[in-house]
Amino acid sequence: MIKIAKSLLRILLVLGTIILLLWLTIARPTLTKSTTEETLAAINPEDLKRRVIFLSQDAIPRDSEHPENLNLAADYIKTGFEQFSSSVDYQTYSVASTEFKNVIAEFGPDTREVIVIGAHYDAYGEHPAADDNASGVAGLIELGKLLQGANLKHKVQLVAYTLEEPPYFDSEFMGSFVHAASLRKNNLNVKLMISLEMIGYFSEQPNSQSFPIPLLNLFYPNRGNFIAIVDQLWANQAAPLKAAINKYTDLDAYSINAPSQVTGIDFSDHRNYWFHGYPAVMVTDTSFYRNKHYHHAEDTHEKLDYQRIARVVYGVFKHIQTLDNE
Repeated sequence: MIKIAKSLLRILLVLGTIILLLWLTIARPTLTKSTTEETLAAINPEDLKRRVIFLSQDAIPRDSEHPENLNLAADYIKTGFEQFSSSVDYQTYSVASTEFKNVIAEFGPDTREVIVIGAHYDAYGEHPAADDNASGVAGLIELGKLLQGANLKHKVQLVAYTLEEPPYFDSEFMGSFVHAASLRKNNLNVKLMISLEMIGYFSEQPNSQSFPIPLLNLFYPNRGNFIAIVDQLWANQAAPLKAAINKYTDLDAYSINAPSQVTGIDFSDHRNYWFHGYPAVMVTDTSFYRNKHYHHAEDTHEKLDYQRIARVVYGVFKHIQTLDNE
């Protein structure tokens, strides 16, 4: 019996060690967390809501089959960017004889090393797509408000992408692929790319959060009340951004480092910067692992939490400031 007990103890120790190593590798925990709340007066949640409502009600359907509505959305984003930047332009390209547009706003000096923050403005089919991804675009525009007054050492580009959704997902016609390829062609170095992909849906209900692998339940909350930062398995870009959100806001942030084989890890525009050899992360409410209205008509503006979106944007801004000074 003693030998059996010792064997069981060894097995438990080995399993415990494996779980600990997985936790340290995948979740990259922040061992100390500050709940310091700096002022969010610069970001008005009502402005975020107003932008989401326009995109999800007045510019639909905004898919590849309705380029006139994509143009309406692009013009709206460009006007929003122009409130905060004097350098705003379209990046146009053609697919099957139809012209599509990325919208790019630049801040800071003209350096060869750039920081890119992006969000796609197209939608899946005829759905309103408030969370996916009007929330990310609204956050992107409001981020411009904060960057306008920042003393930057590097060029920062805010990019609103077209054609992220099917049928062009995972193709060279994605707006983010076109943009990343243009950076590589011009020999620009990307310090970091941040993809804002669905940042508005939160829930305090128990078991409102699911995961692609059951084991992850050991590492993350079962309530969908946090923001997630997604990175490649052996990269180290997510943890500092997570730390910034945790330090400067009262919104909990968690990170995950995992291979693309895990479903959802590369399901947004950051994938195309990885493809071109650039560091990139995705900031997300975890999409269909939490928001069951994903790619449905029920993905509407009143279901989003604009106070928390404001905190996501502010945390991203504080991380950009830190990154810019490195």
